[in-house]
Amino acid sequence: MTANADTKTPATGRRVLVVEDEALIAMEVEEELERAGYSVVGPAPSAQKALILVERESLDAAVLDYRLAEGTSREIAAVLAERNIPFVFMTGHGVDDLPRELRGWMCLAKPAGEGVLIATLEAIFAAPAP
Repeated sequence: MTANADTKTPATGRRVLVVEDEALIAMEVEEELERAGYSVVGPAPSAQKALILVERESLDAAVLDYRLAEGTSREIAAVLAERNIPFVFMTGHGVDDLPRELRGWMCLAKPAGEGVLIATLEAIFAAPAP
């Protein structure tokens, strides 16, 4: 992270899991989050690796690609929801491609424009707790 340690932003200290199977996109998301002051956990290219990180790491939020090379992030979303960890889908598919029980979560189309992901995460963190 390049931010001055004395500089506090809404992102400072927030740990975000990134689940993305396309390496270039994963790197771009990681870079955008780190520029904004977030600490990135992962990126995880598969549900199996992501679930290991969910178990081992302290998380504040997650960014999930829904369709992965080996399945989907459906199980990850279920575990995160159970633990009250907010997440946003960032997928090349439309919200209608998500299972019905996941359609209420935030869903960004890939590629998200510059700043859209950060604005979405800030909105999630600013929202009152359920």
